[in-house]
Amino acid sequence: MGKIVIPLSNSYKLVAEQNEGEFDKELYVGIESPEGSYYQDLVIVRPTYKLHKEEVLFDADKFEILAFGDESREDFTNKFTVSLRPDEE
Repeated sequence: MGKIVIPLSNSYKLVAEQNEGEFDKELYVGIESPEGSYYQDLVIVRPTYKLHKEEVLFDADKFEILAFGDESREDFTNKFTVSLRPDEE
């Protein structure tokens, strides 16, 4: 997946990019510095999952949103679970 980049007025950029490797079901949204390096996480979106024995089981109908709301912490500060809305067709 390609990176989505939105320039901000202060020379930083808002970026969204799919993670790679074993965490490839995660989408990172964050800030990129004027020099082009990833600067700060804002949100991680991923399907919910549970561990069964040593297997990861994903829930196709629910997503987790991990929000980083405190600039002094590197860990997320809020976690939301969102269920898919039923298709109305």
